[in-house]
Amino acid sequence: MKNKQIRTALFVFLIIAMNMVSVSTWAQEKQGSSKMKKYLYLQPNIGVSQYFGDINKPNLTNKYFKLGYGGVLGYRISPLLGVRGQFLKTTLHGEREDQNRKLNSDLWDAALNITLNINDIFAGYNEKRFVNFYIFGGAGFNSFKSTLETITPSTVVDSHTKTQHALFLPVGGGASFRLSYNLAINLEYGDHIVFNSDALDFSNGAKNNDHYSYASAGLQIKFGIEDTDNDGIKDKVDLCPESYGKVELAGCPDRDNDGIADKDDACPDVAGKAEFKGCPDMDGDGIIDSQDACPNSAGKSELNGCPDKDNDGIADKNDKCPDLEGKKELAGCPDRDGDGIIDTEDACPDIKGLIQFAGCPDTDADGIPDNKDNCPEVAGVAANKGCPEIKGPLLEKIVYFHSDGTVVMDKYNIEMDEIAAFMNAHPDATISISGHADNRESDEYNLRLSEKRADYVIKYLTKKGMTSTKIEKLFFGKSKPVADNSTKEGCALNRRVEIKITK
Repeated sequence: MKNKQIRTALFVFLIIAMNMVSVSTWAQEKQGSSKMKKYLYLQPNIGVSQYFGDINKPNLTNKYFKLGYGGVLGYRISPLLGVRGQFLKTTLHGEREDQNRKLNSDLWDAALNITLNINDIFAGYNEKRFVNFYIFGGAGFNSFKSTLETITPSTVVDSHTKTQHALFLPVGGGASFRLSYNLAINLEYGDHIVFNSDALDFSNGAKNNDHYSYASAGLQIKFGIEDTDNDGIKDKVDLCPESYGKVELAGCPDRDNDGIADKDDACPDVAGKAEFKGCPDMDGDGIIDSQDACPNSAGKSELNGCPDKDNDGIADKNDKCPDLEGKKELAGCPDRDGDGIIDTEDACPDIKGLIQFAGCPDTDADGIPDNKDNCPEVAGVAANKGCPEIKGPLLEKIVYFHSDGTVVMDKYNIEMDEIAAFMNAHPDATISISGHADNRESDEYNLRLSEKRADYVIKYLTKKGMTSTKIEKLFFGKSKPVADNSTKEGCALNRRVEIKITK
């Protein structure tokens, strides 16, 4: 039976230890490595114990408290984990009126525990934290002599003639209140689960549920903290005794590794230069980055560290023309002709002009800028590219056809070629082509005939290169004669196509 209890206790202790280590590993990965000095501590304490077992009320409650005292010798391994040995001396007392029994047991125990610091799991290590909570668990060994008596009259029912021993499982938690670097007050509660319950209270209870608690207050005294920040430099020569630092900096930290202690570093998180009190100057222009409006480009002090390639007094980042010397009122861009329009947006950058004409002048004030005016010194119209308006058509020709024919007589090809050449030179001109016929056939026939004659002229001019989209085709049949159709000569003059270039 005892071997089974021993194996059970060891198994439970192993499970607790493994879980505590797992939690510790997870928390350390979460919060990163903490700078903490490992230390040894002694913790004497005084408190009260309570017995919970078969010699109690049926619901296992107990109103009897007994004074106890003990001590802890521990070692803090990391911000999260510690190990400790624990000793307790007390008396257990219980009464059960329904059985007329009372129990007294003189007991001491010793245990080996693993502690887990709760605060450091979630908030990280902090040496100066006022309250730290912890839990513990482990395995222990106790020694006791018990006496079982009747309540009334007081008669011994059973007692131990020899000291008894049992294994137990201690679990509990506490809070540590920091007073100074090496002193703290501890409040703690632990439950001691006994594995040899029948020996403790002479009862083979079916529940096998004997255990006892110990609530205590103690004073924790730390040893070995002459180097508070654990940086290998004793506090008496450490210029920064509460911060982990470097030997070459007399124990002070240097987070950015620039050789300047953080306490003297105006920029402790960014590597810098000694001449700038530890602040960086990436572009080397003598202006620290925090005051440099252009920290990646060497610049001028009068421009807050920004460069000015064209030396016009305007920082390149605010200069729309950084490679050309310009004017402040024009965002750093030049204006050679002084018309208030920057050269890159001025269609006439060397001649002073008007804003509405993109910097070009209008000498004749006809609303057409000189660069688009074919007659810049004479007022004209837009339809004639700035030149005075021309009255009447620009060019007018008439070509004739044989009777019932749709092909121009050969001798009029010269006129057709002149029209084509003019249109090629003036592709924006508007051309009007009107077909006509004599009265020898019906109205419907003559109308179709006049249209075919107009189509012939358009095709001819197109083959000669005319590309104008401003072609007006008209056909009137015999409705608009220019001569008397009763004569042979008059009919010849009516078989025609009139060509007019109007603009």
